Amino acid sequence: MDRIDRTKWMYDIGRTSTDYLKRLEEFITIAETDQLNKGSTVIICPCGKSFKDSTDIRNHLIINGFMRGYTCWSYHGESLTDHNPCSSDSNQLNEEDSYISDNDNFEAMFEDIEDNVDEKYHEKFEQLKVDSEKPLYNGCTKFSKLSAMIKLLKLKANNGWSDTSFTSMLELLHKMLPANNELPISTYYAKKLMCPMGLKIQRIHACPNDYMLYRNENENLHECKVCGTSRYKRGKPTDEDSDENGPPVKVLWYFPIIPRLKRLFANTKTAKLLHWHAEEHKKDGKIRHVAD
Repeated sequence: MDRIDRTKWMYDIGRTSTDYLKRLEEFITIAETDQLNKGSTVIICPCGKSFKDSTDIRNHLIINGFMRGYTCWSYHGESLTDHNPCSSDSNQLNEEDSYISDNDNFEAMFEDIEDNVDEKYHEKFEQLKVDSEKPLYNGCTKFSKLSAMIKLLKLKANNGWSDTSFTSMLELLHKMLPANNELPISTYYAKKLMCPMGLKIQRIHACPNDYMLYRNENENLHECKVCGTSRYKRGKPTDEDSDENGPPVKVLWYFPIIPRLKRLFANTKTAKLLHWHAEEHKKDGKIRHVAD
């Protein structure tokens, strides 16, 4: 089913309409099939809640609807690649070609940032280059340590695997591969390998119903000022120290814009493209570009 069509019935029509209820049954069928394939005792709702009976999830989706943007049902067995309109057989690469392409991309990336990397990150940058050239195991010609992790983490993202399940898979693959292989055995070390110079992320607690963020003057509140919903997944607040009240129900991951702009302009090739609108964009009254 096309993702645009899904957007129309999931978000643009009434949840009591015949079309919505019909399409909802199709989703329930897919969710039940995924439950059987995974051998699970519960069905995961798009909002993250678990239900033992399909009737409960059906009622929940009629009352509350689907979460925004969930047009690819990755939590229910679908892959993002199944909905990629640009994919075609002519664009598919065999494993050897893909490996070569990855290495070419690495070389271009390293050339771009080598002269601009901060001194405090230089050692990590050098290690990243080493990992891009190190074979996954002795005698391996198709995958480097870095390219293998890129492909595995891409699978994780496309299929919505949890960190726990991904770690279990890494541990199994590590045992299956030849001795002394370079594959990390946990999600934590896999991400550390991929992002040695990662930019900072701010994690801000949020109301589960999206009414407010727990920041600034609201930082020490335990309940939403609008809907009264608890900030935490379990229990009641014990005191003003939120760390002792369990994990938050919802967290906003905020990527500060200034460090990212600095990173973009540190790359001379990207910086030139970012200057295009100011320096090369023609302003003669004609419409030839989206900016016009």
